[in-house]
Amino acid sequence: MLTSTPIANAVYFSLRRQIVHWKQAALRLAALDQLASGYAWHGIEQHVGEIIRTTLRTSVDRILAHANMVFAEMENASDAASLWRLQRDVIQLREQYLRAEETIHFYTAAVNSRTTASVAALLRACDILCHKSMQEALQPLDRPSPRVLTYIDIGVGASILKAGLHLWDGNVNSIAVIKVTYHNLFRPTSIIHESGHQVAHILGWNDELARGLATGLSGHPEAVGRAAAGWASEIAADAFAFVHTGYAAVAALHDVVSGSPLSVFAYRPDDPHPVSYVRVLLGIEMCRQFFGDGPWDQLETAFKSDYDIRLVTFPSVDLINMCVKALPDMVRIILQSPYGAFRGRPLSHLIDPGRVSPRGLEKLEYLAGPSLYTSHAWVWKECLKLLALDGYKIALGRGDLAVLYKQEEDWMTRLGFAVELN
Repeated sequence: MLTSTPIANAVYFSLRRQIVHWKQAALRLAALDQLASGYAWHGIEQHVGEIIRTTLRTSVDRILAHANMVFAEMENASDAASLWRLQRDVIQLREQYLRAEETIHFYTAAVNSRTTASVAALLRACDILCHKSMQEALQPLDRPSPRVLTYIDIGVGASILKAGLHLWDGNVNSIAVIKVTYHNLFRPTSIIHESGHQVAHILGWNDELARGLATGLSGHPEAVGRAAAGWASEIAADAFAFVHTGYAAVAALHDVVSGSPLSVFAYRPDDPHPVSYVRVLLGIEMCRQFFGDGPWDQLETAFKSDYDIRLVTFPSVDLINMCVKALPDMVRIILQSPYGAFRGRPLSHLIDPGRVSPRGLEKLEYLAGPSLYTSHAWVWKECLKLLALDGYKIALGRGDLAVLYKQEEDWMTRLGFAVELN
């Protein structure tokens, strides 16, 4: 309704224009098939696609309901003061739209990364690998595993938007959204690290591990326990990747974090990631404790030669040297100590790293024979071990590595095409 004064009329038309603008923008957001191609939506497993669509539509519906409410209040305003009070509601409507836009853009960009049938199949394989890794930990504990959507993006490292966390628009995220990088698509052990973040979040292991490291390293300088406790969330995810993929995860991590000496030796007190130098050697110590001698020993020699700590003078050197001496104890605390999160069991009992030891992988190859990479039954059942096996062979750096990468691409594609689509 129009009001009686020129100022009130000006405010009325300004509010009306803004409300209609944000409502129209929200209606465009609701056209999900225009934001992500139908082909890309078709590349997602049916139930996952339904969950995403429901989540995004709920976000848009809230904006439209808010816009309609504010519009009705504006039309029923009886005086200028009432109109001016509505300005705050219009600002809230704008912010609500922008938060929803952030959420919808994130999801539709992830969906749109499934640009072709072959890429979609590879990403569905990544979905399966992540889901199976979580299921192996959560199912024995009677906990459901969240659905997964993986997507390709640039950069060096993977990342995760965990299920159970609030999205930008305030909705609770119902699926784990995991980024796999272009360079690691055919050696994606990093997505198992991200799955480990999800599992640790669900089970509450991060805080428990932090306490275990802080108290269990009491035989070392206090700074070691304090630093290790601060790194607990990333250490937990590294351990999860190790028990599922063994040396493959350690070698891939080495390749990701091996940058300049400044980055390898950098210590930032508020960073949950361990010092890269310590982190690589921690993974090698995991291999050593569970697998004995092996190619990780040569990796350690090369790594220490590439980054000779005796030749640098960074402020972190003293802490790093103290942490390196504590690595055997750290590994025992991480992988062999019982935790309430695992119902009184160590992680290594819940998921046996021996399955992906060199001997365990050799046994798998012997039992399956040539059908290991061609039989759907083997590929589906043992996909995590295949990831560990190919990653192990690539980590050795011997032979025709291009053939190994192609082999990984082929069985992942076969796995991805086995998924029921929309």
